[in-house]
Amino acid sequence: MDEENKSTEEDQDYQESFDDTFEIGIPIEDTLSPLQKSESPAIESEIEPTDAKESVGKDIPDGESSGPSLFNEIKDQLKDLAEAFESKLKYDEHKNKIIDDLHQSLQEHREGLVKKYLHRIITDIIKIVDDMRKFTSHYKNQPASDETTERLFKYIENIASDLEDLFSWEGVVPFTCNGDMVDPARQRILNKIETDDPAKDKTVAERLRPGYEWDGKVIRPEMVSAYIYQTQSTAEDNSD
Repeated sequence: MDEENKSTEEDQDYQESFDDTFEIGIPIEDTLSPLQKSESPAIESEIEPTDAKESVGKDIPDGESSGPSLFNEIKDQLKDLAEAFESKLKYDEHKNKIIDDLHQSLQEHREGLVKKYLHRIITDIIKIVDDMRKFTSHYKNQPASDETTERLFKYIENIASDLEDLFSWEGVVPFTCNGDMVDPARQRILNKIETDDPAKDKTVAERLRPGYEWDGKVIRPEMVSAYIYQTQSTAEDNSD
């Protein structure tokens, strides 16, 4: 009981001295009682730098524990990348094969259409050839006469008409230009006839052969003879 009263009195004395010291401005650590000073090192020793390091080490894995997992993750990513690249190669190969097959089918279709049209044209030409040979074999051993000559000319004209009919079946039609002036886009001058009349310059003098067009496009222009105006001096220069 006496010891408790003594300790209480000492604490009161220390508190009074602490208040006086705080007012004077003496550092707090100098005001600690001997008992508190003896207890403070034990409190500081409870938290050491090594403990703090260990607590941080628990949150951040060290090199030995993180190394293998990171390596396995990179390995898995590389494996996935290789599989994706191989799949892309197979897809491109399949796509290229489809494109090649479609291209080949298109070529065969085009060749089939061309052969179809050519077959029809060739068949018509064969018919004309057969008629010509039949005609020549019939009149070959007959004596020449005006009647035979007239029939020959008529037959030749019929051959031209048959060929134009063959063209018309394929969309190729003959044409002749309207008007007397030469149209360079649809006519070609084969013969030039000099004239001293300027009004006749570059006008059609004679229509020699018709032109042919296919789907509105000229594939052979009309052949004509045309007048070309020349003055007397120009004619003299040309004669020299």
